[in-house]
Amino acid sequence: MEFNYSAFCHRGASYKVEYSVLPTGVELLTVIFTPPEPLNTPPVVFIPGLASIIENFRETVVELTRNHTVYYIETREKKSAKINRKHRFSVEDVTSDIVHFTEQEFTDHSRYVIAGYSLGATAIAEAFPQMSNKPEGIVLIEPNSSFPFHGWLLFLARAARVIYYPIKPLLKWYLRHFRINLEEDYEMYLINCRILDSADPVRLGRAIRHLSTYRMEGCLEKISVPTLVIVASKDRFHSHDEGTDIAGRISNSHCLDLTDNKRTHSAEMGRIISDFISSPEQIPSQANLPLRDIS
Repeated sequence: MEFNYSAFCHRGASYKVEYSVLPTGVELLTVIFTPPEPLNTPPVVFIPGLASIIENFRETVVELTRNHTVYYIETREKKSAKINRKHRFSVEDVTSDIVHFTEQEFTDHSRYVIAGYSLGATAIAEAFPQMSNKPEGIVLIEPNSSFPFHGWLLFLARAARVIYYPIKPLLKWYLRHFRINLEEDYEMYLINCRILDSADPVRLGRAIRHLSTYRMEGCLEKISVPTLVIVASKDRFHSHDEGTDIAGRISNSHCLDLTDNKRTHSAEMGRIISDFISSPEQIPSQANLPLRDIS
């Protein structure tokens, strides 16, 4: 049965679901949200993070669909993607998918803005120099310049097909006690639990192995459009230093600290993206904006 995305629509917004068939042979699930009263603004291409699911971004997507067309793209490591055994899950491969998608969807100099989280943000940065039709602006939310998966995690990733479900409770225990500060960033724990509960074990295991050798080099200096980089200083899961360094290496960028993942995955984040689209050169130093009804 087809998944119902009504819960991710602002009141009066609509959606349609389709598969984007790419030259690489990958088919990516794409949800296109249409607002009730579109503004004269470019659509937003939205790329989630590694194995993340749309439930993690509900408030953000609902707020964006108030006024913007949104292309929500599920990347190739997710269950929804149609792939074959030869397809890999490196940053280069995810980047290639983004480049092909934008070239197919936005032709003849069509306008668009692109936003992504974590792996999605990293792949956007890598994709920009390769895009023939550049976006008008970029939003990189908690981007990574590396994915330091190593040691026991790489060992477990190789055996994910067999051991994933038996050890999933142990992985959640590890996150609670050693990886995430529950008092300061409880939302990050909930986000990762949803990811672990919904991930394809084999694809996630392969993605961890393929991403572990990645190091960002050279793409940031080639980004020539206004860019907003979002970091979260209380997030121990992503490197705050990497995020601020990425912002510092992009010539026309703003960096905004939203403190924790409750805020980076909230309606507030949707409003910040919307404000950036309207005035990319004027980003508030604080994002303590009043909450609005998102139903």
